[in-house]
Amino acid sequence: DSLQNQARHYKILRNLYKSRSRPNKKDVAQLLDLEYQARRAYIDGDVMKDQERPRKILQAYPCFKELDHLMDELQRILNQGHSHFIPDLKNRWQTFSEKAQFYGVFKKVLKPPSADKGD
Repeated sequence: DSLQNQARHYKILRNLYKSRSRPNKKDVAQLLDLEYQARRAYIDGDVMKDQERPRKILQAYPCFKELDHLMDELQRILNQGHSHFIPDLKNRWQTFSEKAQFYGVFKKVLKPPSADKGD
C-alpha cells in the first residue's frame, strides 16, 4: 500500500478507538494488517527516546493495550520474512540445552571430593 493509504488506515483505527470503548477485533486486526509497514517504521524509528517509546506507542496505538492485539502483532512480526524463526529457535534451544546439561554433568564429575574440614 502507499503511504497515503496507510495513513488513512491509521486514521480509521484511531477513530474506531475514539468512538467506541471496544471496537470489533476483526476490524482492528484488518486495519493493523494493512498499515503494518508504516507502524513498524514509526516504532523502529529513532525519533523517540527509549524511555518514552512504550508510552508513545501505546498513545498512538491504544489497541496494543489489549493482549489479543499484542499477540497478533507479535505473530505479524514473526511472519514477516521470518518463516523459519520458530524451528530455528527450537533447534538453538535444543543445542543450548544439551550443552548446558553436559557442562553441568562435566563440572560435577570433575569436582574434587570434598574432605571434611575437621580432618
